[in-house]
Amino acid sequence: MSQLVGTYKNENIGATLAITQANDSNGQITAASVSYGGQTYPATGHYHFKNSGGPTTCVTINAMNDSLGYISLALTAPDMQFKELKSFGGFVTFDAVAVGLGGAFMRQ
Repeated sequence: MSQLVGTYKNENIGATLAITQANDSNGQITAASVSYGGQTYPATGHYHFKNSGGPTTCVTINAMNDSLGYISLALTAPDMQFKELKSFGGFVTFDAVAVGLGGAFMRQ
């Protein structure tokens, strides 16, 4: 199991990222969710270690709800302990609302 698996909280935007399945050998995040604005969005993603061995890691998360909207996040961690994931991204709705999301997700 990947050390990336865990629950992360971003106090800046009031969001929680939960990664429940991640595979270090192919970089796939196959089970995750993002909770934001009182809703939980199922998510998937991909990650890659710098030079395939780390320690720096880049992560993308795409969370989708066909009724509410989409959240997309780009995150980075300075090491493979994943205590903090620095992020920036956005939330868009079907009402044409776009909100920038950023800040650090801290491991809980």
